[in-house]
Amino acid sequence: MRRWWGRSALSAAACLAAAGMLPGAAFAFSCDEADRTIELAAGQNVGGAAPGFADLGLRDREVVLTFDDGPDPRTTPVILDILRKACVPATFFVLGGQVADHLDLVKRELAEGHTLGGHSTRHVDLTQEPFEVAVRDIAEGFRPLKSAGVDANLFRFPLLRTTPELLAWVNANGLAAVAADIDPRDWAGDAPAQTLARLKDQLEEKGGGIILLHDNQPNTVRLLPDLLAFLSREGYSVVRLAGASAERQIASGEAR
Repeated sequence: MRRWWGRSALSAAACLAAAGMLPGAAFAFSCDEADRTIELAAGQNVGGAAPGFADLGLRDREVVLTFDDGPDPRTTPVILDILRKACVPATFFVLGGQVADHLDLVKRELAEGHTLGGHSTRHVDLTQEPFEVAVRDIAEGFRPLKSAGVDANLFRFPLLRTTPELLAWVNANGLAAVAADIDPRDWAGDAPAQTLARLKDQLEEKGGGIILLHDNQPNTVRLLPDLLAFLSREGYSVVRLAGASAERQIASGEAR
């Protein structure tokens, strides 16, 4: 999900100052240690419990950090600063329109070792669209990524909603779909402490998993330092996702 804000919202600079984040929380993640990477082949759909999706196979106290709906020039740069300081990899599921407007941020995400995936063009419920409209929205969302030099082959359905037909089409076109195991609803506008409490409860119940966040949310900027400090303190490891190359894929923006 996503929620945009208007003129009263904090700028990225204000978010940074309000959270005190770069000089703040200390992290124990090591920049010298190689991140564990899990590579997903086309059709290897992971996360959640929906039909057609399987468990990622994380070990106990392993998580994957994912961010949806960016890049956003007000918040994404601050999130990238925090991740870089903590030496933590993430996967960004980006919107085609946002990528086209902010190619510099996508290139920075790639240069700093993060994984990129598609998240459609318009961020609508694709299950409510005619099939041909839905698959065109998916395919066209990858076109700006290609122009940024990214051959992305991971995809997250908007709102985490799909159908067997859409999932089969995505897989036939060389993509792995990534859902989520832990959704703290950071888009809801709650105070970061409240969002973090929800996230901790889910982590304690499941022992790890794919975490769903949004890099266009000011409250997520405020939340992230405390989240990373918590993960470090409690002995969690952050795993990198990657997409395996596929003979048939839509990274070009057109199904082949």
